[in-house]
Amino acid sequence: MKIRNQKRGFTLIELLVVVTIIGILFAVAMPVFQSMGQKDTNRAAQQVINAMRLARQHAVAKRQWTFVVFPNRDGIYSAKAGELNSIDKCLRSYAVIAVTNNMDTYRMYEEDAKGPTVDDMDLEFVSDWKFLQDGIYFDDDKNLTGNYLFGKGEFYNPSAAGKFKFPLDPANPKKRDMIMSAVLFKPNGRLFTMAQGGTKHWLDQKGGRLYTTSAKYYELAGNTLSAPTTIPGTNTMIQFQAKTGMVKIKD
Repeated sequence: MKIRNQKRGFTLIELLVVVTIIGILFAVAMPVFQSMGQKDTNRAAQQVINAMRLARQHAVAKRQWTFVVFPNRDGIYSAKAGELNSIDKCLRSYAVIAVTNNMDTYRMYEEDAKGPTVDDMDLEFVSDWKFLQDGIYFDDDKNLTGNYLFGKGEFYNPSAAGKFKFPLDPANPKKRDMIMSAVLFKPNGRLFTMAQGGTKHWLDQKGGRLYTTSAKYYELAGNTLSAPTTIPGTNTMIQFQAKTGMVKIKD
């Protein structure tokens, strides 16, 4: 009897079965990959929330006005890595800064007292600069609901921000380097939005939000960030509760 060695390939039915299995595995795995991206922006948002909780705790325990500040695209930056005003800080960093002089009694006996500006404050860093993970930014789209820190409504106004510059150097907080976005916690635990126009300057505005995103890429152009490009990614929203000072991730 002759034994014939034959090379046997896949039949069409077998190939279709394999393709179907690969499709099923891909469909099962896709939500996992999507959730991995969501966890990145969620984790970044949670780190920011931790900084805000630290600021609120400091404000209540030390009886000091306390800020969380966010360098934005209105600042003047250096293209050199490691500089205090490095472009790496723009839309990717934050710090907690406290006011050491007593703001609660600032002009409290004057009729229609004006709110103090940052120029009226003695400052010190409660935390050093923290950074979001690579590829994640604070979304500065002023059209986003409640994005008061970055231009939504009539709160943040860089053209009127000359007296609202914050320091960059933790070792030299007297030097006011740069316009930044900021939220404020007072000793009563409430959260206030910075309003650079008008006279009050610090408003417990309801509905404030902050957004972390991996769905935008800000191209580096020398010492500036250009307008963002939309890319595949996720977004996470942090919601502020002004009356209580609580902050949380909004589902």
